[in-house]
Order: sequence, then C-alpha cells, then structure tokens
Amino acid sequence: METLKHRASIAIILLVIFSFQSCNDYLEETMVSDVSADSYYSTKEGLEDGLNAAYSYLKVQYFGQEPGMSMTVYGTDLYANGSDGGKKLGQYTFDPSEGLLWQVWSTMYQGINQCNAIIGRSDDNSEISEAAKTEFKAEARFLRAMYYFILVRQFGDVHLTLEETIGVETEANRTLASEIYETAIVPDLEYGIANLPETQSDYGRATKSAAQFLLSKVYLTYGWLKNDNAIFQESIDLAEGIIDGGKFSLLSDYGSLWELNNQKNSEVIWSVQNSTDPLTRGNGNRSHLFFLMGYDKLPGMKRSIEYGRPYIRFSPTPYALSLWDRQYDSRYYKSYQHIWMANNTSNLLAAQKVGDTAIFLPGVNVGEKYYIADENGNRLEKTLSQSYIDGHHNKTHVIYTPNERNGEAGTGYTERVYATISKFTDPTRESANLKEGTRDFFVMRYAEVYLIAAEAYFKINDNVNAAKMLNVVRERAAWPGYKDQMDITESDVSLNLILEERGRELAGEMQRWYDLTRTKTLIERVKLYDNSTNSPNYSAANISERHLLRPIPQNQIDRTSNVYEQNPGW
Repeated sequence: METLKHRASIAIILLVIFSFQSCNDYLEETMVSDVSADSYYSTKEGLEDGLNAAYSYLKVQYFGQEPGMSMTVYGTDLYANGSDGGKKLGQYTFDPSEGLLWQVWSTMYQGINQCNAIIGRSDDNSEISEAAKTEFKAEARFLRAMYYFILVRQFGDVHLTLEETIGVETEANRTLASEIYETAIVPDLEYGIANLPETQSDYGRATKSAAQFLLSKVYLTYGWLKNDNAIFQESIDLAEGIIDGGKFSLLSDYGSLWELNNQKNSEVIWSVQNSTDPLTRGNGNRSHLFFLMGYDKLPGMKRSIEYGRPYIRFSPTPYALSLWDRQYDSRYYKSYQHIWMANNTSNLLAAQKVGDTAIFLPGVNVGEKYYIADENGNRLEKTLSQSYIDGHHNKTHVIYTPNERNGEAGTGYTERVYATISKFTDPTRESANLKEGTRDFFVMRYAEVYLIAAEAYFKINDNVNAAKMLNVVRERAAWPGYKDQMDITESDVSLNLILEERGRELAGEMQRWYDLTRTKTLIERVKLYDNSTNSPNYSAANISERHLLRPIPQNQIDRTSNVYEQNPGW
C-alpha cells in the first residue's frame, strides 16, 4: 500500500513537469514509451503496480465511502436517514436505477478484473521467483474473494468470471451465489491461507490471518444460507485458530481503538489504509462526514476542522441509543460525542459567549442517569438536569435530548440534530470543508472474531461456548470494576442478544445490513425498531421481501446483449 502511495505521488509530480514542458512543446508529439499490459505486467515492477491497483478499488466507492456505507449502515434497526443527501436506500424507496448501487457494483467488478489480470499474468512473468508469483496470486485471490463476497451478499446471484476481461464483452450470465461461494470465494481464501505470509512489511497488505478471518466470516454467512452445521463448524475452527494463534489481543480500553495515533494496534487484523499526504490520499476515508449531526447551524456554532463537516446522512434510531446498559457498559460513552463548545460569535443566544457555552447531546432525557469517565477512566454517574453538563456545570449551555431541548417538549432530536457517533472523527484534515480523511478503515477487528465464533456456536446449539465468546467482548467493554455485571450465561444467549452485541460493538462499521440479511431478520427488525421519532417512519412502511437483495443495477441490464435477469420483485 505504501508503494502504491509513493508511485501515485511520482505520477502526479511527472504530470506537473509535463504540464510545464507543454508550454514550449505544445505542437510537438514524441512517443516516450510503448506501454501495454502485456509488456508492463511481464516486468517485476509492472506486476507489483498491478497488484497495488487491485487494492485501490477497496476505497474507491466502498470502505469509508458514501455508496458502500449507504448500502450497509442505514435502513436497518440501528440507523435511519438524516436530513441531507440521498435517502432512498435508507427509506427503501430506491429502484434499479439508483446510482449508488451501480457505483458499488461496477467498482467491485473493476477490482475483480484487476485481480484476474494479476492471477492470470503472474505465471508469465520471468522477472520474479516462483515463490513471489505464488504470493502475488495469493494476495490477488484474497482481494477477489472479498469483492465477490460483497457482491453476493448485496445482489445474490451475479456474473462470475475468473479470467481477465480484455476488450469489450457484452454478454453476462448470472451464477448461483452458492456456486460462487464454492468455486471462487472459498477456494480463493483457502489458497490465501496456504500461501500468504504471517506478516507483511507493507502494513495493510493481505496476510494469512486476514484470509482466516474473512473465510471464517464467509462460512458463517454461507452456513446461514445452506443451514448446515458443518459449515458453521468450519467458521468456528477458523475463528478459534486466530484466537489460539496469539497474534492479536483486545485493547484494554475500547475508546483507545479510535485514537488517531493508535490505528496500528494489536486489535486490527486488517484495515484499508489512507495516506496523510493530500497528494496521494485519493478519496480518503469519508466516514467522518456521514454520522455527524448538523451542529454548524445551531446557536453559537460554525463549521470547524475540530468538529468536522456534517453530511447529516445517518441518524441513530431510539432503539440504537437504548442498546447499552450504560451503568456497566462504557461503549456508548466511548462511541458518541456529547459536547460541542460554542465557537461562533455571530449567532450566539443571549447570555452565551464563545468558549464558555456548551451544546450537549447526552442521548438520555432530563432526569435520567448518564455515565462519563473521570480523568483515570473510572465511571462517574450523573443525573441529567438543566444545570449540569459533565464537567461544564459552570458553563451556559443548550441541552438536546431525544425528547426535548432545554425543557421544551417536542423539540429534541430531529433528522438534523441527534446523537453523533464519534468513532470516525478526523481533525487531521487540512481544512473544515475537506472531505478526504486520513483514518484507516478497520475492516477486520479481533473483537469480531469472538462475535463470529459466538454466532456460529449458537447455530450449532452450543450456548456454553457462545456465552464464553460473548463474555470476552463484553468484559473488555465494562467500566473498571464492573466486569462481573457484564457477564452472561448460556441461558442468556439468543439470536437477539448476539445481534445486539454486534450492534454495541460494531455500530457504524459497515456491518449491520449484512448482519440482518444474513440472519434473515432485516424486515422484522426494521419494522420493529426503525420507528424513529426524529423522522417519518419511511423504512418500516416501505420495506418488503424484495429488499433482502438489492436489485441488479439497471446499467448492467441495459448494457448486456443477452438477457440478464433482474432479482425477484424488481
């Protein structure tokens, strides 16, 4: 990944140099090279660049990008739409012409074709060793498996090709999702496990552990599809293998996961990298945009680098805010921002002043208890009142709660003002309006290994081990001194508990739509819980069986010369 960033930087520098030369050589044309895939991929440098390019599609429209996040975060039991931007996916009012669908679809296939090129051309490269060829193919097959795994979970049966597309092809055929799992995704990841290195000198490249993680999750998903305990056992074996391997460990503090200076920590199995150099950052990580409420239109506030640029896309449902037992579980406090200090003199209310006025969104109502950390990380219990805001009790303030604002019933959370997740905030951006963030996007976290294993154990009716796995994650989440209160027993284990635990641990991390479609609970839970008081209940009213799969993008159907069938109901 670092090599890719470096070469992108060189390319930009060369472009600038050539642009200056063009002033004097405007009409002169000189052939400086004759580069083709055949000639370039036959070199060591060419194959390396090709593999780097195969990684790049992960963050073009998917991880940390609006299309991918829109297709995984909202329209679920945890997140409804905010006030701004495209809402159709979250409200289930979209159709096959929805542009976000096509952006993800086409990007995944571009990535697949790049992987196919590396896999197919590696053997013809005479400049690298056989061992290096095997590792190149293992990385490309890992990525190809990931791209196909995204496609089959979103769209079901899709076109399968394991050969590079050269030139124009207008025919496409739908392959059963089960066949794609069995002939592409699983074999690719098995090859990766057998041939990928334990570690990589370039952080962010595929490793054996990353392939083990992904295959464990693939087996969990495929197990639900086939209702096969043997497949769930495969998922368990891989997850337990990662745990027993001892390469990773949970951080003692859930909050430290999201510290910008701690991104390459012991819990991250694999992440998508984003450069701190604006010249090579590309789209960057844009997660910081989408969860942020519209603070910049509130009294005493203006947009800033510190607080971020609000896109106001995803607002938490009341159910989401109720998930945590905040008396014992620290994750709500460590996942959400609660205080904004006034920074704008032009629209202050009477008696307010910059730096001495707080806007407070605690996620609870007046009179209810809430919990914060003291300077040593220990739990402090507070009762929300109009006169106390965390450590800012001497400050003037405006309180927004789910039900009211400063004692005004019915003026609380809206589509624009709501509790804001803080996992993705990025004050490292060069300006307040800059969209391209620098954070890595955590795709595989060690905590999820335990959650995957717990769900698979539950599916084979082993709730003893399911509880054991869940307790590892829950105990890490506990406020100091309250681990025992977080423990559960086998009798507590249920699908609902597992889904809630995934929601508590992984909120906002592009997991929820997959969790609900995998477990076949999407429609039930959206109708039950996506009933936000801060917006009309579009999702629950509109969702139906056809939404268990996305429609095949209309562009794909229109551009295919043979008949490419649409998903049922579309």
